[in-house]
Amino acid sequence: MKTSTKFLKNLLLFAWVVVLTSCNKDEASAEPEQTDGIYGKWEVVSGEILINDAKYIYINTDDTFIVQSEDNRGFRDDYKTNITVTDIQITISAWGTSIYNYTLEGNELTLIPPYDSPPILLRRIANDNEADNWIERLSILDQGNVPWGRDMDITFDGEFLLGYHGEDGNILQINPNDFSIAGTIPSTTRLSAVEIEKSDSSYRQLFLGGSGSGTFDSFLYSSNSLYYTSIPVGAYIRGIASIEPGQLWLNSHNEEKLYKYKSNGALSPGEILETIDLGFQPNGMDYRDGYLYMVKDNKIFKCTTSSGLRAVETYSLDYHEIDGITFDGTNFWLNAESYEEEGYKLIKVDLGV
Repeated sequence: MKTSTKFLKNLLLFAWVVVLTSCNKDEASAEPEQTDGIYGKWEVVSGEILINDAKYIYINTDDTFIVQSEDNRGFRDDYKTNITVTDIQITISAWGTSIYNYTLEGNELTLIPPYDSPPILLRRIANDNEADNWIERLSILDQGNVPWGRDMDITFDGEFLLGYHGEDGNILQINPNDFSIAGTIPSTTRLSAVEIEKSDSSYRQLFLGGSGSGTFDSFLYSSNSLYYTSIPVGAYIRGIASIEPGQLWLNSHNEEKLYKYKSNGALSPGEILETIDLGFQPNGMDYRDGYLYMVKDNKIFKCTTSSGLRAVETYSLDYHEIDGITFDGTNFWLNAESYEEEGYKLIKVDLGV
């Protein structure tokens, strides 16, 4: 009887150990698995790699390496390249070839860059396979060649797309259906940005900017007569976005700044209501339904401005340099140059507006 009681106690003890071990395994399963070595998704704890403000890194078994970045205003970027991985090194193909030594301890990965740069500290996180959703890739709905052949912002007057043709000094009115030249507007200034005022008035304005003086001119669109010249903002305005009659967003490519501008017409050309440091050189802009759309490189940022500037969505037109953006009431149009062929095109895209 004593032997039977002792056996029963040992059996219960064994069962209790099995239960505890099973619970511990369930708890541990919530942690990222380590079975793939350095492959997987990593959060950047400290350091910079390939692009500024790096936030996440994907090291993939297909020998690709993806860096995703996001700054404190929500502006996102990403970079994808090829790699070769050994037990101690990662060779990254980006603007040449760079060899990074690495150490892996549990869920902590340290990359040691060449040239005595500070190490990059990474922490493993669960791989969500969402690398392709960080930035929305745009598809081209329509496109056509345009004769102006230069980097500039564009606008839409309700019927035609407008852009500046530097060779003859005219603003061209382009038919968006067949990309033919429907008309020309003479200009005496070399331009980088054109914008139609958001107004139903017969006296709505056409804003022209781009000079090194940092001013823009307002013309009455119906007569092409000068209405006023603004006070100076930063040099080389590359984007003008009408908010409503009398209010604009402007940017300075040189100063890397964004300005909210109030115009009081010809008697009082205006005042700067707000200045925002961007930290990058902006290109074209457009304002629609409470959002400011800003262009940089091949990216479009959809931004709120009511409580400071913040990007809520990032779009990319891969293999293009985007310089201008406007909205025709249904879709956005871009003035962009392809990396794969020469010449600028007007490109129609859907940003889900």
